[in-house]
Amino acid sequence: MDTRELLLLSWFVGDGFGSQTDGMDESEIETLAIDSIDEVYTLEEIQPLCGQSGPPSDLSILAGLSLIALGQIDLDHVRSKYRTYEKESGAFSFPQKGDNALSLTRAPIMALLDERYPYTKWEAIARSETQITHSSSLAIEALLLVSRAFVLLMHEEADEAHQLAALLIKEVSKRGWNERLSVALRTAVNQKPLAEGSTKESYQIITTITTVFHTLLSGLPYEAGLESIARRGGNSRLSGAIYSSLKSLVDGQAPPERFSAEIYPSPTLEAMIKSETLFRRETIKMENLAERIARDLAT
Repeated sequence: MDTRELLLLSWFVGDGFGSQTDGMDESEIETLAIDSIDEVYTLEEIQPLCGQSGPPSDLSILAGLSLIALGQIDLDHVRSKYRTYEKESGAFSFPQKGDNALSLTRAPIMALLDERYPYTKWEAIARSETQITHSSSLAIEALLLVSRAFVLLMHEEADEAHQLAALLIKEVSKRGWNERLSVALRTAVNQKPLAEGSTKESYQIITTITTVFHTLLSGLPYEAGLESIARRGGNSRLSGAIYSSLKSLVDGQAPPERFSAEIYPSPTLEAMIKSETLFRRETIKMENLAERIARDLAT
């Protein structure tokens, strides 16, 4: 599988898998006494929409389709798509204040744009697009960090997780990004047990990055790592998406087919795609979306 397609498909799978526990407290999940969360639909009885895409995937897809349709990042066009999604889904609102981690949703698309532009131009585009929904400098710089992580792996500049973390720590210093990002990465490298935080804290940028990289650097196999993130609840959709893509790129392996076969687009996303594209008569599969967006952004 092409690394660009692998990035997107893994992102969608992590989002769908994390949908089972998104917004739940860690202690609440423990009371369920589930031996293992080993399928996308393990918690289907309490979360009937297991596997359905949410903002992490939906906003990435909308940004990608906007770019493909216009051949460039048109901020007004992307903003319009986000507004429509906000109105129809009720699952996302902006502008987001503070260090809300939802800014990281555009990381896959920004990573796929890397080869199109020199770094300075690429960073300016990433900053401008992120500012549509997030004004915080930390939110913007965190987006740049996660996007760069994907780029380093796709270009094989990092071969394994610890090397990736070391390169990213240097990147924070080189670019003059917020030092809290470096601290989050160093915390993950140190592998001290993560403290149980509140659900609200889990949606913050530093908590999200620490959780994702701590899991990535733990050496857990892909499925065990994704389960570990799901068991923390809170921001498990976005954390699962970032982890899934990073781990798949590090390992060079696609998520299990039994996972990718169970994820599907939200009704809002599907309606928006079918109203504007040639998908009108097709059943939209997330795997096909990953392939199309990856292919079309590469040309």
